Amino acid sequence: MRVTIARRTLLFASSTAAALAALVGCNFVRDQKVRHILPSVTDTEIWITVSLAFPASELSILADGAPYHGRQVDSAGRHWSFHIDGLASSTTYQLQLIEAMQPVGEAWPLKTFPAPRAEVKSMRLGAFTCAGGGDGFGFNGLEYFKPHSFRHRLFDELLGQSPDAVIAIGDHIYWDLRGGDVPPLGQRRSAIIRWIIGAYLKYKYGAFDRTLPLIGSENEAVLKRIADEQIADLYGTRFKSTPIFFVADDHDYFENDDAEADLVTFPADEFSRAAHQAVADLYYPPLTHPPSPELNRSFGIVRYGSLFEAPLIDCAGFMTLAGEDAVLFSPTIERWLTERIETSDASHFVMVPSHPMGWTAGKWREWYPDVVAPEGFEGTVANRLNLYGDTKGVLTARANKYLWQMGWWLQHQRVLKALAKRTGSRFMLSGDIHAQGAVEIIRSGDFDLAANAITSVLTGPVSTSSATWPSFARGIAARQPEWLQAVTLSETNEVNGFTVVSLKEDSAIVQLNNCGGNDAQGDDGSIRDIETFPVP
Repeated sequence: MRVTIARRTLLFASSTAAALAALVGCNFVRDQKVRHILPSVTDTEIWITVSLAFPASELSILADGAPYHGRQVDSAGRHWSFHIDGLASSTTYQLQLIEAMQPVGEAWPLKTFPAPRAEVKSMRLGAFTCAGGGDGFGFNGLEYFKPHSFRHRLFDELLGQSPDAVIAIGDHIYWDLRGGDVPPLGQRRSAIIRWIIGAYLKYKYGAFDRTLPLIGSENEAVLKRIADEQIADLYGTRFKSTPIFFVADDHDYFENDDAEADLVTFPADEFSRAAHQAVADLYYPPLTHPPSPELNRSFGIVRYGSLFEAPLIDCAGFMTLAGEDAVLFSPTIERWLTERIETSDASHFVMVPSHPMGWTAGKWREWYPDVVAPEGFEGTVANRLNLYGDTKGVLTARANKYLWQMGWWLQHQRVLKALAKRTGSRFMLSGDIHAQGAVEIIRSGDFDLAANAITSVLTGPVSTSSATWPSFARGIAARQPEWLQAVTLSETNEVNGFTVVSLKEDSAIVQLNNCGGNDAQGDDGSIRDIETFPVP
């Protein structure tokens, strides 16, 4: 909220702002550690989310000397959000946090985007997926998530390519509760192992009480222990001058997308929705240009001048189970998306669904019916995530995936047909499946796209380690679904990495940056290999 200045206090406010601005230039900086800063922008607005090491009773920010009050998001005064409006497009602002009339940390620059119809010659967009998970967490000789040092190096490699914006696609948190208060860490045959893991996690982080609110109760401390490690300590202040947009997926609702006889984790229950909302409010800025204000944690648009538009789509939080009427995002959002596909005047239109089109890993909540089953089996198979490495079978669409919904496929077809009708550049960036690659979809079911093929890119995960690749956790690697035909632009590889898309008015060049991390040794997060290709 911007400071409101009445006419009779204008002189006082102006002198106060001048005094604050003068403080920014002095050598004294308040002894208050800033844990993380994450910004998003439009052409006229800035949103910033900040966390501090110590509580503050008030926190403000100066934007080129103009003061704006922060909104306290938590109970303790460590988490603050800022909304700065009325700004000029394509303008770099100097920002400075202020507590009790004293600077907190160093000033930093942040640039607004060009106006929606401003002519823009070029843009660089960064994207990645699945950055969450504990710092180097492992158990019994297996590493589930890469250490922060690996992820920090990967982020530094990305930022070294000077992206104008970055999209973080889903799974910012890994803490799958399976309806309980502490994660069992996948399905294991040994109750003793589950008990040991649960006891360790409960000791280190605490446990949720699902009857209490997430903020303002004992749950708040548990939530912060988890998300401080997985978001605040991971991102720090690296992205403070780079707008970043967070798209939600299943793990951000504190569940994996599981469907079994005794447990179905989605549609998300009240606690899962509250956990997603609380983490988002505390740690990262809202999505810009949402279809409605209350949906700004799940849907939005990144618009960069006349050059680029990207609708961001949460494919988990609003999914339904309704047979042929089932959807991965609501009919209202589908109409909103279709309208943007049809009417956007951007040179490049890039759809960013949290779950990809073009690949299957046999997961339940996929657009496709493929499931891991014994070879030749045609009965019903419950899709079981087993982080013990003993899942066996082949990917097939001939077996029945338990509780898979035909309506998800029908929505897939409607969206592809809308994209195919659009003239000019249109393609997809997505995440979720722990791999990197690119395909050109030329047929989907009975829908022939040969003349209007659609490129789909898996951007690459950030934190995946030896025990969380699809080939380990599900016994298979991600591949092309049976109901799809696609041309491979880049082989699908189980590697960590990120994608940078270089856009000009008449071209889009995709660069896949492979940072390795296939096992627990060796790689440090630096780029091992780069593959570049134009979007056809």
